Amino acid sequence: MITERDKVFLQMALEEAELALEENTYPVGAILVDDQFNVIAKGRNRVHPAQDTTAHAEIEAIRNAGEAIFDAKIHNKSFTLYSSLEPCPMCTGGILFAKIKRVVWLLNDDLGFGGFQKMKDAAIFEAKFNRIEMIAEPDEELRNRQLELMHQWENNANHVKNLRKAVSVGGDG
Repeated sequence: MITERDKVFLQMALEEAELALEENTYPVGAILVDDQFNVIAKGRNRVHPAQDTTAHAEIEAIRNAGEAIFDAKIHNKSFTLYSSLEPCPMCTGGILFAKIKRVVWLLNDDLGFGGFQKMKDAAIFEAKFNRIEMIAEPDEELRNRQLELMHQWENNANHVKNLRKAVSVGGDG
């Protein structure tokens, strides 16, 4: 179940998503928290600013956690990852192999690259998924704010559809 504390961390993830959109990239933010509710790391999508296709918010948060995530993995400490959007397959892999125990996100990504639920349902990593508590779309107001960021992103020049349009228009000229 979601708590008021969860909502605070989801709000922080949403703030990171807003920063990502300001940087003209996919609006996703993530916050990694330990079992004492300390923020261990933050991340936001940086694909376009970093020119790095792996610079997703969840991966950035895991990377930014540095030694803390490695120590948690070794000592079976419980971390929670809060994300503004359902993790994609790459981020889901990072979550599984970092042994994060709980994942909470604001908006399912059924039409995009969301993969957490699909990978879980495929039972490929069943044992790993069984160790994670999954909470999807727990707060309607914050979910709707993330949905609005996604709508704004569709009009951004760096959205893949717009990049592809620019290439096809440039190629026809």
